Amino acid sequence: MDPELKAYLEGMFHNLTQQIAESRQHAEQLNQETRQDLMAHTDRRIHETQVLIEDVRHEVQLVAEGVTTVRDQLGRVLDDHEERITRLERRRP
Repeated sequence: MDPELKAYLEGMFHNLTQQIAESRQHAEQLNQETRQDLMAHTDRRIHETQVLIEDVRHEVQLVAEGVTTVRDQLGRVLDDHEERITRLERRRP
């Protein structure tokens, strides 16, 4: 093989090898940045989800307290009606 051609081909091979290495390094850097962005996004979403869950938990607690209050009030009304009906029944001859 001609020495000039051999030197040219070796130079091309060296340049291609260097470009491939640089491309790999750049791709790895992009992968790393993407991973970091995804992790930051995921962390934010997890925090937002936790806040929403706490808010829903609070709302459910308020509803449960309201249901308990209404049940107690209905119980008192039923007891009052039962007492009134019983008194009316006792009055009958």
